[in-house]
Amino acid sequence: MNFSWYVAMSLENVNLINLLEHANIGVVIHSWDSQIVYVNPAATKLFNTSVDNLQSRHKSLNGWEFIDRQNRRLHPDEYPVSKVISLNVSITDEVIGLVDEPTGEVCWLSVSAYPEKSNGVGFVVVYFTEITQKIADFSFLDIVQSAQDMIIVTEAESIKGPLSPQIIYVNDAICNLTGYSREELIGETPRIFQGTLTDTQATTRIYQALAEKKPITETLLNYTKTGTPYWVEMSIFPLKNQFGEVTHFASVERDVSAVKFHAEQLNTRNSELRDIRENLEELVSQRTRELRNVNLKLEKLAYFDSLTDIPNRRAFEEDLEKSTHFATRHKHSLLVGLADVDHFKKLNDTYGHAFGDDVLVAIAKSMKQFFRQEDAIGRVGGEEFAFCMILPGSHNPEDILERLRKRVELISDTLPALKGYNVTISIGAYYVNDIHLQTKEMVSKADEALYQAKREGRNRVSLIRQEKIEFNSVS
Repeated sequence: MNFSWYVAMSLENVNLINLLEHANIGVVIHSWDSQIVYVNPAATKLFNTSVDNLQSRHKSLNGWEFIDRQNRRLHPDEYPVSKVISLNVSITDEVIGLVDEPTGEVCWLSVSAYPEKSNGVGFVVVYFTEITQKIADFSFLDIVQSAQDMIIVTEAESIKGPLSPQIIYVNDAICNLTGYSREELIGETPRIFQGTLTDTQATTRIYQALAEKKPITETLLNYTKTGTPYWVEMSIFPLKNQFGEVTHFASVERDVSAVKFHAEQLNTRNSELRDIRENLEELVSQRTRELRNVNLKLEKLAYFDSLTDIPNRRAFEEDLEKSTHFATRHKHSLLVGLADVDHFKKLNDTYGHAFGDDVLVAIAKSMKQFFRQEDAIGRVGGEEFAFCMILPGSHNPEDILERLRKRVELISDTLPALKGYNVTISIGAYYVNDIHLQTKEMVSKADEALYQAKREGRNRVSLIRQEKIEFNSVS
C-alpha cells in the first residue's frame, strides 16, 4: 500500500505492520486530519470494499451509513475517529451499526479508537470487531422472552408426525397460557396443543406450507395441558442461516379466544346484530366462515345438552332470568315448570341405558315441538326437564300443562320397541301473576309441585299459584 512507509516510520516497527496484516480484527489508521493512511485486510473484508474505495468514501459526507443502537443515523462528526481527533480522548467498545446499501442489512461493530504520536506525528488507530451475532442473540433473549405474544421455534429438518417438528424454544407467554412448563415442551411437537375439534384442513395447510418452506398465517383451535380449548391466531415463517438454508420455523401466536367467543355469541343471540353479521360475512374469507362453524360447535357444547340437543341447565337458567325480567317489566304472567320421566330407572333396567337415552331424546323432541320459540326449555337433570312460558293476558295454565302431559304419552306409539310400556311424565309448575320471587325460589316452588304429583301417583300435573299452597291434580 502507498502509505506503508509512512506507517512504518510512524510506528518505528516493521514487524507490527506484518502483525496487523494477519490480524483477525479490522484495523484502520487515520492521519490527524482524519485521512486513511492504512487499512489491514480484515478491515477491507469487514467493509466489503477495496482500500481505494474505502478512502474515497471516507472523504464523502454521504459515503457511509453508520447507526447507533436506536437505529439513528450518525453524523460524520459522531464517527469514532472524529471524536478522538476533536476531543483527543480514547474510545472503548462503542457499538455502531454499518448499514449495507443494497440490502439494508446491519453489520454491528464494536469500535475502539485512540490517539497516537510518533516522532511528532499524530494519528488515530481504530479497531473494528464484528458483534452482529452477539447483538442478535441479546435482542432475541431480551425481547422475545418477555413478549406478550406466544413464540415457538421448531427444527425444520423433519416435519412429519407424530413426533416432528421438534420444539427447541418457547417463551414465557405460551407456558403461562397452556400450563406446560418449558421442560415439558422442549423436544415435543406443536401437535401437543391440538385436539379433536382442531381444524384438520387448517393443519393440512400448515403442513403444506412447512413442506414448501413458506410463511403461513392460520387461526386454530388448540388445547391447554388441562384440556381447556382456546383459539390462537398464528403466523409461521421460516428462519434461515447465513447460507440461505432454512434451519428452523418460528411461530408467533396470539390468544384470540375471547374475541371469537363473544363475536359468535353476539351474532347468534342478539337480533339487532344480525344485519351487521350479514355484512361481515360478505367481507370475511372462507377460512373465517369455516372457523365460525367450529366456534358454534364449541358454544353448543357449553350451552346445549349433547344427548337431547336442547339447552342444558346453564342455558335454561340464563333464559329463565331473561324471561323473568321481561314478564316483570311488561306485567305478564309467568309459568315455571319441571317434568320428570316416571319410573325411568325401571325403564333403564328393563330395556337398557341406550334405549333410555332414546326415550329422553324423544321427550326433548316433543318439548321442542310443543313450546314456542320464545319459551325456555332445558334438560336440567338425568331424566328431568324444565320449561318457562311468558303468558300475556288470561290463560289457563292447567290446560297447557295437561296438553304437554298427553303429548308425551303419545311417545310410546313412536317407539314400538317399548312393547307396551307407556312412557309418562309427572309435571310440577308454579304460576305467578305478580312476580316477587327470585328465579331459584320459583324453580323451588315448581319442584315442590313436582313432588306432589309424584306422591299422588305420577303421570299427572300439580300446580302452585302465587304464594298459595294449593295443588290441582289432573290424572
